[in-house]
Amino acid sequence: MMRALAVDPDTQSSRIVGLPVPEVKPGQILVEVKVAGINEMDVEVRAGGWGGQVKRFRRDGPVLTGFEFAGVARTSGKRIRAGQRVMGYAPVLNGPRVHAQFAAVPESGILAIPDSLNDESAAALCVMGLTAVEVLERLCPVAPAQSCLVIGAAGGFGAYAVQLAASRDVNVTAVASAANESWVRAQGAHQFRPYETSPALSPGDAYDLIIDTPARLSFSSAAPFLSRSGMYVSSNPTSDPAGLVRSWFSSRRAAFLMMLKTSPSRLARLVELTEEGALRAAIDSIFNIAEADAAFDRFATRGKQGRVLLRI
Repeated sequence: MMRALAVDPDTQSSRIVGLPVPEVKPGQILVEVKVAGINEMDVEVRAGGWGGQVKRFRRDGPVLTGFEFAGVARTSGKRIRAGQRVMGYAPVLNGPRVHAQFAAVPESGILAIPDSLNDESAAALCVMGLTAVEVLERLCPVAPAQSCLVIGAAGGFGAYAVQLAASRDVNVTAVASAANESWVRAQGAHQFRPYETSPALSPGDAYDLIIDTPARLSFSSAAPFLSRSGMYVSSNPTSDPAGLVRSWFSSRRAAFLMMLKTSPSRLARLVELTEEGALRAAIDSIFNIAEADAAFDRFATRGKQGRVLLRI
């Protein structure tokens, strides 16, 4: 038997339950989860959202949240050996949830953790670090002396985007709460705009990349502030689909990103960037699994600095 977290969308609360340790299917690794991340999807599931996915998750049991983790492999596969520390995440929309003591996850989504990373850092970097890499290396590779605006720079994705852009000598302007200015500047931001008193976009701005982590803008509103070949990236693929279509007919571009799954090569690139110093774990707080409701509430609080984690 194992301890696991079950959330109740009707009461927007969680409880610890006892469940059988999951059986391992071909292509999976049984992982003893040590630390797991909390993401927007988890908070929305607890609040009653993602009905279709929740219905699918419920067929596997009451664990409905968690998809990124660091832990220890307890079975072996083609690449992973039992006893290795591993990091990764289950496919977001149809993978097993990992807010539990054990999870059977696809071997294709995990990587052995190097000694240079502890469990907390590995779990904190997984999804949001990979997302930043996806934007800044594949969607819109940035070069020295270019400019980047990161809205929501104190969150996990935002902090890693600032770090990675700054490591490439990109001129980074960050938007976040005034209370987080010193912390955001420590991530590498060159200019800072408090959202309480300053607009995210000002006359005369011309960015090569605008990253809108809260997805409050649109391509139409951002385009006048992009350079001729600049890109607007939103974290919500459903917030402005018309903008994506309009960008096809413009030298300025739009992209909408959701990292639904990963691969060993992507995770290896993430680790490489941490070992180079281009990325470092940004951790706001760590809660024990019995304090999960407080962890969910912390995630939903504006002004946090980096990732919120659960120690399983």
